[in-house]
Amino acid sequence: MKEGKPCVLALSSGGARGFAHIGVIEGLIAQGWNIKAVSGCSMGALVAGVYASGKLEDFKNWACNLEKSDVFRLYDFIFSTRGIMKGEKVFNEIKKFVPDTPIESLPIPFSAVGTDLRNKKQVIFNKGSLYDAFRASSSIPGVMKPMLIEGQEILDGGILNPLPVDLLPKSENTTVIAVDVCANLPFEVSDKSHSEILHETEFKNQVDEVLRKWFGVRRQIKAQPEPTQPIPKQFGFFELLLKSNDLMQDRLTEKIIEIHKPDVVIKGSRDAFGTFDFYKAREIIDYGRKIFEESAIYKISTFP
Repeated sequence: MKEGKPCVLALSSGGARGFAHIGVIEGLIAQGWNIKAVSGCSMGALVAGVYASGKLEDFKNWACNLEKSDVFRLYDFIFSTRGIMKGEKVFNEIKKFVPDTPIESLPIPFSAVGTDLRNKKQVIFNKGSLYDAFRASSSIPGVMKPMLIEGQEILDGGILNPLPVDLLPKSENTTVIAVDVCANLPFEVSDKSHSEILHETEFKNQVDEVLRKWFGVRRQIKAQPEPTQPIPKQFGFFELLLKSNDLMQDRLTEKIIEIHKPDVVIKGSRDAFGTFDFYKAREIIDYGRKIFEESAIYKISTFP
């Protein structure tokens, strides 16, 4: 049997949208591509690392069986000025079927990126604990507490490098593929179901409760006068945080693609799914397969 055409793969950040990376990987494998190395940021780092460890199918099965109630149980909200989630429950759950292991011993080369905010530089994880890489690369500022490694606080890699194409090894006859599942592309959103609205409302209520406790301890909030004229709908805390982060990462991703020039860029719309739609894993994975099949690389034959 002939070995498929070699490629290396960079997977973007994107929260729950990162499940789409699974669909892209499955599409590449089905078409005969041989993935020689992977890199990732945030959720992309998690999918890349799980794939490099040979446990992608187990991870997919776990994700696709998550109910809304399961997702809520994995949100470990905390009372802290450094983040509103610990980010430990979900990784402890994944450890049950994807054991921690030294990155350098993985069967496929893997690298992830985090951000050392104090020293204003990116941190590359290509050795050491796989779960240190997962946890550090996923530490969204204000949402998840920073990861403390050797005295340094490491935050989400998306602050500096949301699509780490530069971490991939380059070689002749190897196709460099970048997958951005959080692209600023138009997407026709269908009306949300009643259950989806309830899920989002319950999640926002939990976040609001954490913030009320924090602000109640820190200071008394002065009542604001009622507006005399109608004002547009205002963004909530999470919306402000995530939308400003999206805008920043849009510009960074555009610049990364311009500088590093991957051979192929596969894009999925940010508006297709929400950052915290983890209970929609099966639907998001199917979307990943769809954007792969709509990409230019789908038409490239892997065999002469």
